[in-house]
Amino acid sequence: MARKPRLEFPGAIYHVISRGNYRKPLFEGGAGLAFEKTLFQACGKCGWLLHSYVIMNNHYHLALETPRPNLVEGMRWLQGTFGIRFNAFHGERGHVFQSRYKSLIIEEGRPLLGLVNYIHLNPVRAGLLEVSELRQYALSSFPKFFAKSPPSCLRRSRFLAALEFPDSPSGMRRYVEHLEFSEENDPTARNEISKRYCRGWAIASQEYRDELKTAFAECADSESLGGAEWADLREAGWEKLFSSLMKAAGRSVDDPANAPKSAAWKVKIARQLRARSTATNEWIAHRLAMGHPSRVCNLIRGNV
Repeated sequence: MARKPRLEFPGAIYHVISRGNYRKPLFEGGAGLAFEKTLFQACGKCGWLLHSYVIMNNHYHLALETPRPNLVEGMRWLQGTFGIRFNAFHGERGHVFQSRYKSLIIEEGRPLLGLVNYIHLNPVRAGLLEVSELRQYALSSFPKFFAKSPPSCLRRSRFLAALEFPDSPSGMRRYVEHLEFSEENDPTARNEISKRYCRGWAIASQEYRDELKTAFAECADSESLGGAEWADLREAGWEKLFSSLMKAAGRSVDDPANAPKSAAWKVKIARQLRARSTATNEWIAHRLAMGHPSRVCNLIRGNV
């Protein structure tokens, strides 16, 4: 049976959940930090915004916003890239994550606030620490929201606004007090809360759900895109970024073919393409006339 398409649209917010294969510990040791680094790279490539995230022992949760409709493309890069890095480091093979990741659509306002609370309180529900100690849990957005210079992809303003708290350190201190009194601290309510935020397809009002159903029906009833059509759409985005980078560098479309494969300006543009998109080495090598894709990889890393 074919998989159902995921509903993607500009500005969509999702609760993304994924577990390690066979429910084995996945993020022990330095693997958690490695995944966090890969997550931030994915945000940079795809323009994603994170309203919250937490990385647990064998799974992770994201409150993820996609200003561009690119959840599928970005998740393919995120989980695929981390899987390659994890297996290379541990000398293993095969799938790192268990089956398909979940992605529930979230409405702004109170539904988003509830999800952010749920994600931030994951270590508390797991019995790892108390709410007052959450800033000690490093693999989460929670402590980073108190930093002077948090990662640029993190956003606290929307869930603080739902509480009418200021987007400031004082607002975060009030948010901690809010978590202290959250219903998630009631053990009898935790099971129902997990069902609320991890099951179904949307966390939203009935009106918003009806709008999404209409949009999903239109998407599902339209002729599905095959591999070639999807590749064309994906590469159109890469081409747009490539053109803007070439223009900013004062270069014409004929310059790549007439310049050395390892020209400094080519390497610079290649690095920008890799940092700001999911463009492959093969595509970059062809577009910038840089030779074999492995050469692009080495030049970007500074190994040539």
